[in-house]
Amino acid sequence: MVIIPPLNHQSIDDQLSLMAGMRVKLTELVNSISSRVREVTNFIRYPFQSISYIARRRFQEEYERIEIPVNRGTSTKEKAEQEVNSKRLDVSTVRTGIIEKNSGVSADVTERLAKRKYRGAEAIPILEKEQEIRGGRRGRYRVEALLEDTERMRLYQGIQVLNSKPVLIKEYLLFDQDFNQKEAKECKEKFERIATLNLKNGGGQDFRLISPWDAIAPPSEKRCYLIFEPTPNNSLTLREYLAGNGPMTTQQVRQVLYQVLQTLWFLHTQRLPISNDEVLQGVAHGNLNLDSILIATNTQVTALNEPQFFIYLTDLLVWEDLFKPPNSKAVKSSETKDLKDLGYVSFYLLSGTVVNPIFEQPLAPNIELHWPDMNDVALKKFIYRLLGISQPFQTAFEARQALLASQVIEREVLPDNTEQPAEKVKKYSLLQILLFLAITVIFLACLWQLISFGLQLIRGKNEFSIVQSSSEVCCLAEVSDVPNRQVKYITESDGIWSYIMVNNSLVNYGRSLEQELKNRDPRLANYTLNNNSSNVIEDIRNGADFALTSFVENLPDNLQQEEVAYDGLVVFVAFSDNQRQLSIPNALNGKITLQQLRELYTTQSIENWSLPSKLKKEIKIYMPTDSPKTIQLFEQLVFKGEPPEQLEKFRELMNTRLISSNGKNNEAYILGEILKDFEDRQTVGIGFGLLSRVFNQCAVYPLAVGEKDREIQPLVQRVKNQVKPIDPTTDLCDDKGSYWPDVEAFKSGKYPLMYRLVVVYPKDEKRGQPGKKFAELLKTDEGQRLLRESGLVPLRTLPNNN
Repeated sequence: MVIIPPLNHQSIDDQLSLMAGMRVKLTELVNSISSRVREVTNFIRYPFQSISYIARRRFQEEYERIEIPVNRGTSTKEKAEQEVNSKRLDVSTVRTGIIEKNSGVSADVTERLAKRKYRGAEAIPILEKEQEIRGGRRGRYRVEALLEDTERMRLYQGIQVLNSKPVLIKEYLLFDQDFNQKEAKECKEKFERIATLNLKNGGGQDFRLISPWDAIAPPSEKRCYLIFEPTPNNSLTLREYLAGNGPMTTQQVRQVLYQVLQTLWFLHTQRLPISNDEVLQGVAHGNLNLDSILIATNTQVTALNEPQFFIYLTDLLVWEDLFKPPNSKAVKSSETKDLKDLGYVSFYLLSGTVVNPIFEQPLAPNIELHWPDMNDVALKKFIYRLLGISQPFQTAFEARQALLASQVIEREVLPDNTEQPAEKVKKYSLLQILLFLAITVIFLACLWQLISFGLQLIRGKNEFSIVQSSSEVCCLAEVSDVPNRQVKYITESDGIWSYIMVNNSLVNYGRSLEQELKNRDPRLANYTLNNNSSNVIEDIRNGADFALTSFVENLPDNLQQEEVAYDGLVVFVAFSDNQRQLSIPNALNGKITLQQLRELYTTQSIENWSLPSKLKKEIKIYMPTDSPKTIQLFEQLVFKGEPPEQLEKFRELMNTRLISSNGKNNEAYILGEILKDFEDRQTVGIGFGLLSRVFNQCAVYPLAVGEKDREIQPLVQRVKNQVKPIDPTTDLCDDKGSYWPDVEAFKSGKYPLMYRLVVVYPKDEKRGQPGKKFAELLKTDEGQRLLRESGLVPLRTLPNNN
């Protein structure tokens, strides 16, 4: 008879009796029992290995208890334990605790936070509550609470100051001991380039990849910040999920693998320009583990009575690794490493832990003893290939295809195949029922789609046009006969075309629209832009091939112009979120008439305006006096047909502002000032500027403009499957593409402050060929998308507009 040494754990009976006198969660009880069952199962499967491990561990414990008195007050073991405990940081990262606006960190979470002190930490103090962080592309942020404090990173709960939107603030530390001044500067520059990369595909999908919402690298501070939006509701790290729910089933692990491989496939095939001479060809995650993968569960269940969930990836190595000391060993990220890391994650999910519960050693997938019991042998072989134990996969796409193929292969089972006929009948009956239900659901869904389509046709709704396919040429490459000779084209120095064509990063990071067009179509390599023209018509007569300008009223007979896009003026006020009582857009009902606009910009006041009592009654007006072209458009569109005296009053007022402004009156300056004046002094400020230069920001709200009771809002949004104008309750700081310019209002001319952008070229067939073909390029779907991304309004509603 073999005597088995007792395990160094409480028996199940002891644990149950202990739990009887205390309140525990059902999941904790189930996990505790299932853990003990796994221990016994492993012991039965591998008795000799288990006895060997237990014996060695007991011998090690007895050996560590031996003490030799040398006049020390503390034993070696106790000292070691104290050192370990002093370094341990018990932190539960709060990922979903700020879903609701203005919510704080719960008391039980904050009590668990322990702050660690590291070398140099005193020189970089922890941000205090209510402290603000400035310099972001999306505004200012305010710290609410510290969530985590590690050696080189701190995590805070915060809000965006503008609208109290909850955010997570990740602070990275640059210690003087690790970075000299030059290295710190280079690190910050690379951080800003990489952290603001657009990790989305052309359709706007992010493939469940959580990317930074904003990046801030203060030049005078030894730290950088990444701003993240709150993660999806009820999301946990996989480590937290395992602690609360225990191991996953094989079907759940397959679903995790499928979603992560889809995200990795997207990442590995990305081509992201970091600078003019540096391009990331494929991005590896590099940091896959139980803490960098989030799971968001759904209340609905699958056909197998298992909860549905979505998997999200975060903490990419491409920015997490930037703040390690330059002399430290860099972690090499690669597609192969990502697949291997995913193999370990899936192995841990099946096991429910990363440490063997019997031997208290890290689990190793190459040791058969450490694998849990599983009948899905195909999945086990698949994980072996991810880990490289057997023939490894070359790409995430290959792995994903193999995973899909393994689902249709009949699973291998244990030799005991004594299934009774009655059980077979039950299995087949269940399968038939599920198949019938699936066919019924598909039929009903198709029927509903047909009914919805018919109703849309009957009602004549406009929203159908938003998703319809474009009948125009799709791509630049499909335009034929584009001249590839030396071509010179021009635009005004102070016009919107100069801003759109020359400014970097409007359509692609570090690249202008002119450069992006050349990059996409090599035939434009010899096209040279001169953006300093003062008279485009005269320059075409003197030899320029074509010009980019706004619509010309009296065009000479030997020239012609072709529309390629729209733009417009917008009249705006400071934007405030819906919870503020002092909301200017609400007070104005989100609109202003042309008559009120003329009155405002000639007398600096408007009669019979009803504003909140706490706001100042005086109105401060703003105008972009450094942009003569914008001022000229305002005169033409707002004062058209009005008495000359009105226009003279406006010009007098403009000259006064020009003298007192000291040259600081561009759109960017106005946006900052109008919001600052409102927040600091409750000043009612109204300004105007080009839509292309103020769209996609949320410091101001664009008012609807027009004749009385016929005001037109230039921006629209989708509300319950209907396209409607935005209103003062719309959250302009939502970055999910929830609103866009109203193409039809611009195309039809209903929006009174719109104007047309054109390509002007000679009617002569030979001389006009470059301009004619350039206009064709810009009118393709690809060209229109580029113009839209640069801030202009396209000629037509494009597929996947929203």
